[in-house]
Amino acid sequence: MKKPGIFLFAMMASAAIFLSSCQKDEVLNPEPSINFKGGSSYTSADATITAGESITVGINASQNSETKAKLKTFTIVLTTNNSPTTLINETLESANEMNYSQDFVITFPNVGEVSLAARITDADGQYAEVSFKVTVNQAGVAVKKKANVEFGSYNDAIGSFYATTNETVYTISGAANNQALIDVIFFKGATNGNTLAAPDDADAATIDEFNLDTWTTKNQTRFITTTMTAAEFDAIGSLYSFPEFVDANASSKANNLADGKVVYFKTKAGKRGYAKVVDLYTKGDKAKFDFIIEQ
Repeated sequence: MKKPGIFLFAMMASAAIFLSSCQKDEVLNPEPSINFKGGSSYTSADATITAGESITVGINASQNSETKAKLKTFTIVLTTNNSPTTLINETLESANEMNYSQDFVITFPNVGEVSLAARITDADGQYAEVSFKVTVNQAGVAVKKKANVEFGSYNDAIGSFYATTNETVYTISGAANNQALIDVIFFKGATNGNTLAAPDDADAATIDEFNLDTWTTKNQTRFITTTMTAAEFDAIGSLYSFPEFVDANASSKANNLADGKVVYFKTKAGKRGYAKVVDLYTKGDKAKFDFIIEQ
């Protein structure tokens, strides 16, 4: 006597084996591939730059060689303090998008640490991602500040001559003994009013009491008047990006100064700085300035 149950089971088992052998093996890693372009023209790993600088990021991506799923979207996301910002969100329109290659120039205006992540996603929803960190430091050079520098007239106990290197005000005799240090002279004239001048300034030389005609070293400091406000001057931190100092626009003095006025200057040694008028007082040839100069 036949046993149909056993025969039917055997047929079903054979069919299952047959169907299984016809099915495609499961892809263990179905995601597409992505990587950063290397070379001196590109940034592809953790980097440190200064605020305002740019980097070039190059991307190469490819569809999975087994699934053949088309590439669909590409994104670049910048994350700062756990707050993501999508910088690039590109939908790939090609009818047969198998590969993707593109370069991007990215500027970082703000100080801090940023994570840059690039992701490629295919038609199956599979994705791959690469990333690196960018540390953005404050731009500019280190500066030193000297507040409330007081100047007097030629016959005051307070001197009229200032050395930016050692932040010292000198009297006439002290300045004569330290000519190479003197960058700035203060005087108040009938025509020039309250004035900051270089030791080589012609009008400063007319003040007989200064005895500048006996000096053998006269530093050629140059001045440019600015539209910078006192508040903007006060806001300058320990690092600062000085603008270009255009010698053609400069003079050996900045005259007719008023309270709150800011003067841009460059010393003979090439150090750039600002002088802000704090107080010109109401009488006498006295003045008070704040100085900022690059170290």
